[in-house]
Order: sequence, then C-alpha cells, then structure tokens
Amino acid sequence: MSKRVIQCLVAAIAAAILAPVAPAAGLAPLKLGLRELAAGQIRTAGLRRLESAPRLSAYGIVLDPGPLAMLVSQVIAARAHAALARSEARRAAGLYRDHHNISQAALQTAQAGLATAAATYMQLHTRILAHWGLKLSDAAVSARAPVPALETGMAALVEVSLPLGQALAHPPTTASATTPNGGKVQLRFISRAPRTAAGVTGQSLFYLMPAQTAAPIGTPLTVSLETAPRKTGVLVPRSAVVWDHGELLVFRETAPGFFLPVPIRSSFISGDGYFVPESPGTLLHPGDRIVTGGAALLYSAAAQAAPAAKAAQASKPEDGNDD
Repeated sequence: MSKRVIQCLVAAIAAAILAPVAPAAGLAPLKLGLRELAAGQIRTAGLRRLESAPRLSAYGIVLDPGPLAMLVSQVIAARAHAALARSEARRAAGLYRDHHNISQAALQTAQAGLATAAATYMQLHTRILAHWGLKLSDAAVSARAPVPALETGMAALVEVSLPLGQALAHPPTTASATTPNGGKVQLRFISRAPRTAAGVTGQSLFYLMPAQTAAPIGTPLTVSLETAPRKTGVLVPRSAVVWDHGELLVFRETAPGFFLPVPIRSSFISGDGYFVPESPGTLLHPGDRIVTGGAALLYSAAAQAAPAAKAAQASKPEDGNDD
C-alpha cells in the first residue's frame, strides 16, 4: 500500500476518532468513509458459530516392535525358569527335611538357583517396564491386545512426543497424524511412555496405528492432539489478526465504516486461524463482522493517528467550563 494512501487514512482517522479510550492499549475506535475504505482495500466478513477444541501439534515416529518382542520373550523365558527353580527349591527343601534324603549342599544349590532365576526375571521385568510402561508391558507378557496385532503386522506402534515442556494430564483417546507425503492416519491411545524420546524433552505417549494406513518403521509423523473438551466459539482468520505490544488484536465493525480494535486474549491457534471460545467477557460473537483484508493497514494508520487523537481530546474544554 502506498505511503500516500496511509497518510490519507491517518488524516481521515485522526479527524474521526469516536472515543478517547480504546479497548486496545494505545489505539482508538476508527471511522472511515467510502473513499478511505476503497483506498485501503478494507474487507470485512461475518463470524460464524462453530465447535472446536484446543489442539497441540506433536512429533510422532513409527516404532520397530522387534525390541519389544525380544524383551517379552526374554521376560517370559525368565519367568518360566524362575517358576521351575522355585519348584526345584521346594522339592529340595522337602527332601532335606525328610531324613536328609539330599545333602545340605544340594539344598543350597537349589536355593541359589532360585535366587538367581528370580533376580534375572526381576531385572528383565524392570527393564521392560522402564522402556515400555506398565500397561504395554503387561499386555505383552500376557499376550493381550494390542500386542498380537503388533506381532502379526495388523497394527503399528507410534511414539508421540510433545513439544518442549508440554504434558497432558488426560491424553486424548484418538489423534490424527499426517505422513511426509500428506497421507492422513488415525491413531488410538495405548498408554503414556515411561520416558521421553531421545532429544525430546516433552512427554511421550504410545498410540496404535491400524495396518491399512500403517507407514513403514521409522516414518516421521506430524500428530495433532485435542488438549481439552470441544467448545463453542468463533474462528478468526489469520488475515484478520495483528499484534499490538504482544497482544492479538482484530478490528470489529460496529457500524458501516466504524471499527473497534478488540483483543482476543482467550484464543488458541487452530489449523485455519485463531479459535475464540464463547465465555463471559468475550468481545467477539457469532454474527460480528471483522476486518479480514487490510487489518495491518488499519493498525498502522490507527497507531500513527493516536497522538493526534490525544492532542485533539486534550484541547477540548471540560464539561461545565464553557464560556
């Protein structure tokens, strides 16, 4: 937009300030005529009610189930060995107690074998818990879902890592993911991961991916997770939003040619813009019209016109003091 157009808008705005106090710090409501609207290519659109939920973008990767299967087989073997050693130790104790049918050394050997077998099992069980968590480990050792599906290739395991410092008290039961080639994948929650992925400090979660949409092992995924219950509100396009000293701001049209700067503090980013949920004190509602084209120009003109507006207000005589 040319400098002359901006200067014209500033002059028009400075001459048509509606109020000395504005909802957004340092800015005042604006009034523009048809010529200024056309020159600035100012466009507006109405807001519609919709339902949405806060979403968090996370990093996912399709895991190799081989290490889990190998560790499970070791745990099962160690558990069987420990059970056999326990039976042998009991038998040896009985024989030794009944008239010393075996020597004390044989009894001690059986007891030592039991201790070794039990220690091996506990070590492997602790390792599988540390790597895969309680729910997935128990399912693997007992051959319950979803492990059979993983072993037969009917499903794939996905580790989802949240951004730095992020954690979810209640991870969503389902999530959507996108593959590098743009494919869409639906994920089903299994459990929290007991540790974070290498190089990632956010919370990690395990999800299951169905075979018909499964990607090869090692495929990176962009995962979208709903972080709160769905809410009713309005969606503000990105083109309508400007930043004012670290605060998100839009211009709401209160009447033809009249524009009010409105902060949207309770918004959160969605795929198509900024979702503003309905709540007490919300300044945007379904049916409101906001500036979707030329918002940055309006902000620039309003910021430049603000000193002139303050000076004009200061020069007015106070009520009751007119001569």
